[in-house]
Formats: sequence, C-alpha cells, structure tokens
Amino acid sequence: MKTKRAVAGRPRASRLRELEEELESLRAMNREYAAMFESSIDGLVVADGTGRLLRVNRGYLNITGAEESDVVGHRVQDLAARGFLTPSATQMAVETKRPVTAEQEFQNGAKRTLNTANPVFDADGKLIRIVTNVRDMSEVYGLRTELQKARESADRYASILENMNRRAALEERRTVRSALMRSVFTQALEYASTGAPVLITGESGTGKEVAADFMHRNSPRRDKPFLKINCGAIPEQLLEAELFGYEGGAFTGARRQGRAGLFEAAAGGSVFLDEVGEMPLPLQVKLLRFVQNREFYRLGGNRLITVDARIMAATNRPLEEMVEERLFRADLFYRLNVLSLHIPALRERVEDIIPLADHFLARFNDAYHQEKTLSPQVCALFEHYAWPGNVRELENLLERLTIINTGPIILPGHLPEKMRASPQSRSSSPPAGYREAMDAFEREYWSEALKPYSSYREAAAALGVNHSTIVKKTARYGIREPFAARSRRSP
Repeated sequence: MKTKRAVAGRPRASRLRELEEELESLRAMNREYAAMFESSIDGLVVADGTGRLLRVNRGYLNITGAEESDVVGHRVQDLAARGFLTPSATQMAVETKRPVTAEQEFQNGAKRTLNTANPVFDADGKLIRIVTNVRDMSEVYGLRTELQKARESADRYASILENMNRRAALEERRTVRSALMRSVFTQALEYASTGAPVLITGESGTGKEVAADFMHRNSPRRDKPFLKINCGAIPEQLLEAELFGYEGGAFTGARRQGRAGLFEAAAGGSVFLDEVGEMPLPLQVKLLRFVQNREFYRLGGNRLITVDARIMAATNRPLEEMVEERLFRADLFYRLNVLSLHIPALRERVEDIIPLADHFLARFNDAYHQEKTLSPQVCALFEHYAWPGNVRELENLLERLTIINTGPIILPGHLPEKMRASPQSRSSSPPAGYREAMDAFEREYWSEALKPYSSYREAAAALGVNHSTIVKKTARYGIREPFAARSRRSP
C-alpha cells in the first residue's frame, strides 16, 4: 500500500510544479509586457468597451502633464467635458467600433497629439477594450508652423526681390528718357512674365532685338537659352534645317548623325525670329504647328519632337497687308501676334537721341581707348536729324566718329553732309503735334524716296515695302508724278 500511495502521489506533485512554473512564466511575461508598456515614448492608453480608462503609461502622463489618478477610472467623455482633451479618438472608436486616427489637443491647446485608437473584441464579437497610441506632435506642428512662416517670408522676400529686379531692369535702361519708350519698356516688362508669343514691330534699326533680349532676361526663362535667327538671311531649305534640325542623310552635305535645330537647343528658353515676314510660305506652315502645339519633325525625320520654347518674332514689314496679299499666313500672324510690342522710330522719341549717343560714345571710348566728347552743336544736329536708320545708324555713326576723328571733340564738320543739311531742321516752327510731325515727315520722305525709281513695284522692291503701301501713301499725301526724276533723266 505504501508503494501504491507513493506512486499515486507523484503525478499530483508533478502537476503542481507545472502549474507553478506556468504561473511564474506568466508573471515574467506580464513584467516584460509592463516594462514595454511603460518604456514607450508614445503615450499608451487602455480603456474598456465603454471608454473608461483602465491603464495609462508614463509616456501618456508625460505628454499630458496629468497624474494617473486624474485619468484612470474616468470615462473619456467626462475628460472631454472637463476640457482635458478634445476630441477623443478613444470615444470615436467606442462609437464606431472601428480603428480611428485623429488629432487631439490637451490642456487647452498646450499639447497636440496624433492618436490612433484600435478596438479589441472577445470571441463573441463584443467590444471589450480600446487600445490607443498617443504621439506628441507639438514639436512637429510647431516646426510646420515655422516652416509655413518661413515660406511666407520667402514668398514675401521673393516678391520684394522681383520688384527690385523689375525696377532695376527699368533703371538699367538709362538711355530711355522719352515717355514713349518708357511705356514700351514697361509693357515689355509685363510681357516678360508670360510665356505667350510676342510680335515686335518697328522700322529697321529701332532695337527690336534689344526689346526681345530685355523680355527674356526679365522672364522666368532667364537662366535658359535665348537663341536668335534672321529668317530673311538664310535660304529656305537651310532655314528649315536651322530651325527644326535634321536627321542624318536628310540632304546632301547633312551630318551623318543629324543635328538638333534652334527650337530643340532653346528648350526651356526663348527663340527670337527676326524678319519673320521674310519666311517662305511653305515653312510658315511648319512654324505654325510649332507655335500652336510646341511640336515638330526634324527635316527628313518621322519622330515627333515636343519642346517648350517661347517664341518672340520681329518684323519691319506690314504683316497685316501681307496677309491681305497672301504673302503671309493669316493663322500664323494671329498666333504670333498674341502680344504685340511696337518700337517707335528714333525720330519719334527725340528725348532719347542724346542719352543714346552718350551711351554709345562711352562704349566706343572704352573699346578704342579714346576720350571723345560731343559738341553742343553736334547734339543739336543730332536732334534735328531724321535718323532713317534709327538707333543702328546712330550707333554706327558714333563708332566711326570715335575711330576717325583725331580731335577730342566731335564737331559739326566731322558729320556727314546730309546731317549738317538735315531737312528736319527745327529753325522753323515745329508742327502742332505728333501726328502733324509724322505727316510732314512721311510726305517729305515719300516725295524724295520715290524719285530714283520708275514704277511702284520697282520702288517697293528697293525700299522693302509693298507696292500697295506706296500707292496709298502717295494718294494720302497728294504726291503727283512720284517718278518724275527718273522720267526727266530718261533719254
């Protein structure tokens, strides 16, 4: 019997030890979980299915500044009512029985947190716990606020800098004195901020390229290429290759690897098409597609290329009249003429003549190591002269005078005869206004300009205008027998 009781008692002792070991293991696991619960920097909150807080960790107390007794045992609805927190992610999880993430404020906005509340259900699907992670976002939100302030300051400073740049852009044009040209540059500065095509008109030599360069340098594209081409100086096939590029073998003499054209090279920047009125009609079609869609094919290629480049075109020809005569495509004209800028002739802005002359003279004095100055008499003659070649004529004249004049002062005797005997002399009373002055000039200009020729078409070809323009001008100013000089010389 003794042996039987011992044998029978052994399993009970072994089971007891197993239970003790299992209990100790559970205690160790509980201590481990408690340590992890307390060691989290984030706040951790455990609530029952009604929203009553059962347990919080030290991280939560540090974030909220509360004592454990202030929150444990209280329902989140009551804490919200006391102004301790708002809103409550835990309460929203109780109501929706779904995970909820929400921003939350503590102690009247002293702390801001991002809370994630997760519901826990028993085997029967009953809500038994809400476990909420509370992350202190006060510093992050503060940094976000500071970043927003920094961005606002940066925007404000950028605006100030842009205004300074705009003022500097106008100020750098110290040669502009006339109200007429100040208006032109103000308008150009407004156009600079856009990417729309610009058509610049004006007589030859007035500075259309200077205006285009001004708009590019004051545009968001200023750090990108600004490429220029004279459409009237290049044969048609070569012009197409220059603008759009070509594939290898596209024509005799073409590079085997092909070459990118002007539009590709100017990607992100601006292209200036000078004398666009001289562009052949077939090429105008291809240019129209690029202006409309920013896409084209290389010469001899079948790959569609898309490029973002702003188009600025210039002409000294009457494009509207050319459209009527079908010498220029109407659709291309309207696409290029989204924005228009007219550069007045130098004779229309007399106030700019001397500042421009001083500017050129200073430049050529530096270039040729001279110290030339203009006499008052020369300045007066400059202001009386009509300058048919405009600013370009003035610039070329000043360079020539700087080089060939041996004395330190440029005197009237150094000027060309036509300038000393200028028909624009103002010794007589000037016309009453701008329109009268223009009429007087054009009447005298056309009367003299047509004498060397025998017909309207011959004169038009030589002067670079349409014959219909000459017909209109002679009719308007009552110029009879405009070709009489030629007729008298004819045998």
